[in-house]
Amino acid sequence: MALDGHLKLSVHFPNRAKARIGRIIPYKDVQHRELPSLDGSGTITYADGYLLNDLKEGERLQSETPFIHFDKEVVSIDGLWDLAMMGNERIDIEYDLQSLIGGPEVTMMNIEGTFLNRSDGTWAALQEQFEDKTIVEADGKKKKIKGAFFPAGGHGTDCTRVVRTSEILALQAKLDGTALEKPVSNRERDTLLTIIGVLCRDAGYDFTKHAKTAALIQGTAAKMGVSIGETTIENHLKRVSDALAARMK
Repeated sequence: MALDGHLKLSVHFPNRAKARIGRIIPYKDVQHRELPSLDGSGTITYADGYLLNDLKEGERLQSETPFIHFDKEVVSIDGLWDLAMMGNERIDIEYDLQSLIGGPEVTMMNIEGTFLNRSDGTWAALQEQFEDKTIVEADGKKKKIKGAFFPAGGHGTDCTRVVRTSEILALQAKLDGTALEKPVSNRERDTLLTIIGVLCRDAGYDFTKHAKTAALIQGTAAKMGVSIGETTIENHLKRVSDALAARMK
């Protein structure tokens, strides 16, 4: 469901991470920069930012079309951030899902990077850094060159994946059919149950031990101020194995 846009996943960085901070601005305020053309015959002009949403077929950029503009400075970030699901963070989730269900290995990468955001409108483009190098100058003196930053290939392992309380409640409502305008299809329900299985595996919970894991989830939810019936959780866990089996056919 996260891949389909129905469930928002988040990450927490206990040891901080390097990133460029961004914000959404209209296209009219986006700076344009020039680079030499590949054939060396001139220059090419490009917008210094990323489209917030893909343009529909036949649609053209307008002055108010939203773009994400990132600062050049690399800073440290911490705390809780949501996965934007538009770069390598999406590929990370797809990789884990395919690994769990025995699907094909996901080897692609988004060269534009890994993107996070927050409800206050702040964006972050995660960065990785080349190793520092030491060179010897003509006079024999050694000089240390600090490694440059480049777009991260994923959100990495030095973070914890988190599902916000509000997202858990929304997911429960979808599974119970209490907050839907139309009935949940079998495929959508199997996808939701598959996501639960993935999250259980990521958290170290054995979803096949229905009662024990239901109690663990209920306890964690209670600590977060969320009230979920243990029997309700257990009933959903009992259907996870069948949902996974259906996805692996």
